[in-house]
Amino acid sequence: MKNLITKNNYSYIYLLIGFVFLFFSNGRWAIPLATFIAPIFLIRFLRFHKPLKGFVFLIFAGFISNIFIWKGQMPAPGFVYYIMCFMMSLPTALVFFIDRIYSQRLKGFISTLVLPSAFVLMDYISVSTNPGGTFGAFATTQSSLPLLQLLSITGIWGITFIIIWTASTINWLWDKSFKWEQVKTGLLIYSITILTIIIFGQVRLSINNDHNTVRIASININKAEWENSKNGRDDSTSEKVNNDFLAACDIAAASKAKIIFGTETIIHLHFDKENEFIERAKVIAKKNSIYLGLPMIVFPKAYPDVKWMNKIVWISPTGQILFTYHKAKPTPGDGSYGDGVIKYFDTPYGRISTAICFDMDFPSLINQISNMNIDIMLVPGNDWKDISPYHTYAASFRAIEQGFNLVRAVSQGFSASFNYKGQVLSSQDFFNTDDVILYSDVPTKGQKTIYSQLGDYFAWLCIIFFVIISAFFIKYK
Repeated sequence: MKNLITKNNYSYIYLLIGFVFLFFSNGRWAIPLATFIAPIFLIRFLRFHKPLKGFVFLIFAGFISNIFIWKGQMPAPGFVYYIMCFMMSLPTALVFFIDRIYSQRLKGFISTLVLPSAFVLMDYISVSTNPGGTFGAFATTQSSLPLLQLLSITGIWGITFIIIWTASTINWLWDKSFKWEQVKTGLLIYSITILTIIIFGQVRLSINNDHNTVRIASININKAEWENSKNGRDDSTSEKVNNDFLAACDIAAASKAKIIFGTETIIHLHFDKENEFIERAKVIAKKNSIYLGLPMIVFPKAYPDVKWMNKIVWISPTGQILFTYHKAKPTPGDGSYGDGVIKYFDTPYGRISTAICFDMDFPSLINQISNMNIDIMLVPGNDWKDISPYHTYAASFRAIEQGFNLVRAVSQGFSASFNYKGQVLSSQDFFNTDDVILYSDVPTKGQKTIYSQLGDYFAWLCIIFFVIISAFFIKYK
């Protein structure tokens, strides 16, 4: 009894350690290693307590940490924010609760697969149903490029699985008191798997096929004009910013940029002024022989009941409109717009496609390009300081998954270009520069990936495994 009491006392130390690392496992202070460490000690804590008691502790540990780590990152007002933080803690605690129940019966190394499979199931449901997409997903905390090459095979589900499997495996070793004879087979399986993933990532990163590049210029709003329009632009400010954008296009073209576009809604127009502005842009595109993307917000001045439009219009070097794309996934609270159909156009510099800002947080939306052979994805964005540079790096996950090169141009945030392996080609921090043009020399060819061809197969394998193991658990309980 004394030994049990001692162990229970130790368990609260494990809870405290896990709780501390939760503050750095995601959100505003995310440290990639902390995301691996936190679940190790939370699992350890649960091992010494009845499942329901541990479940309650984990709910409140997650709730309290969520309040701090998502402050400024989750656009939710007042009391709604606290409700969201509490609701976010529930599914995670539930997955650990399930693992605690299963671990009482399952003792072999196969038991280490239960928690990561259940976690992937929870993540898959969350990403598929909530309005935030992959924003805040466990996988997006990681920055190791060799590890992230796994995205090209499994999507984010493989990264999530590895993080949680590591915690589950360490606890399995711990349960066996790290006795070599009992753990050697399981340890060998885990080690070979991780080593294979890292070697694959290193090899993929070392292969350089990016011989041909195209210069792409992304144009940002002047910081002084941004400061003046924080509370909204009047007509005179909008006109100046719009004119500055067209002038910057001429400057960028003179610097040999062949494709030029701006940050999300950099152009503000009333409905009755849209065609006139587009005609001016066509002249610039023809004069400079450039592909020109106009990210704009159009206010239906004469139609007050019509919702404003957030879109990008692409113009060819001959002055023809190639297509118009409306943002498909608005920031939560902004309503809904766009048909969600991604389009493309062919150029001498590869096949080009586009999405807008938050669209890139939804693999299900971007997955529609899997058979389009997109070489370059151009993404206007508009963030805020608390989610920068996280949101741009999270967008680069889609580049690795789908095998396209990416330029994300962001006002109030971190602009960057990446190749299809997620390597940064160029970058610009809005808050630390007065430059309004970012030049990126981007590879003109993408690369097919296993994930782009097979989609979320790995998530479904995890789901199927969890369902089968649950069926056996229930049958032989």
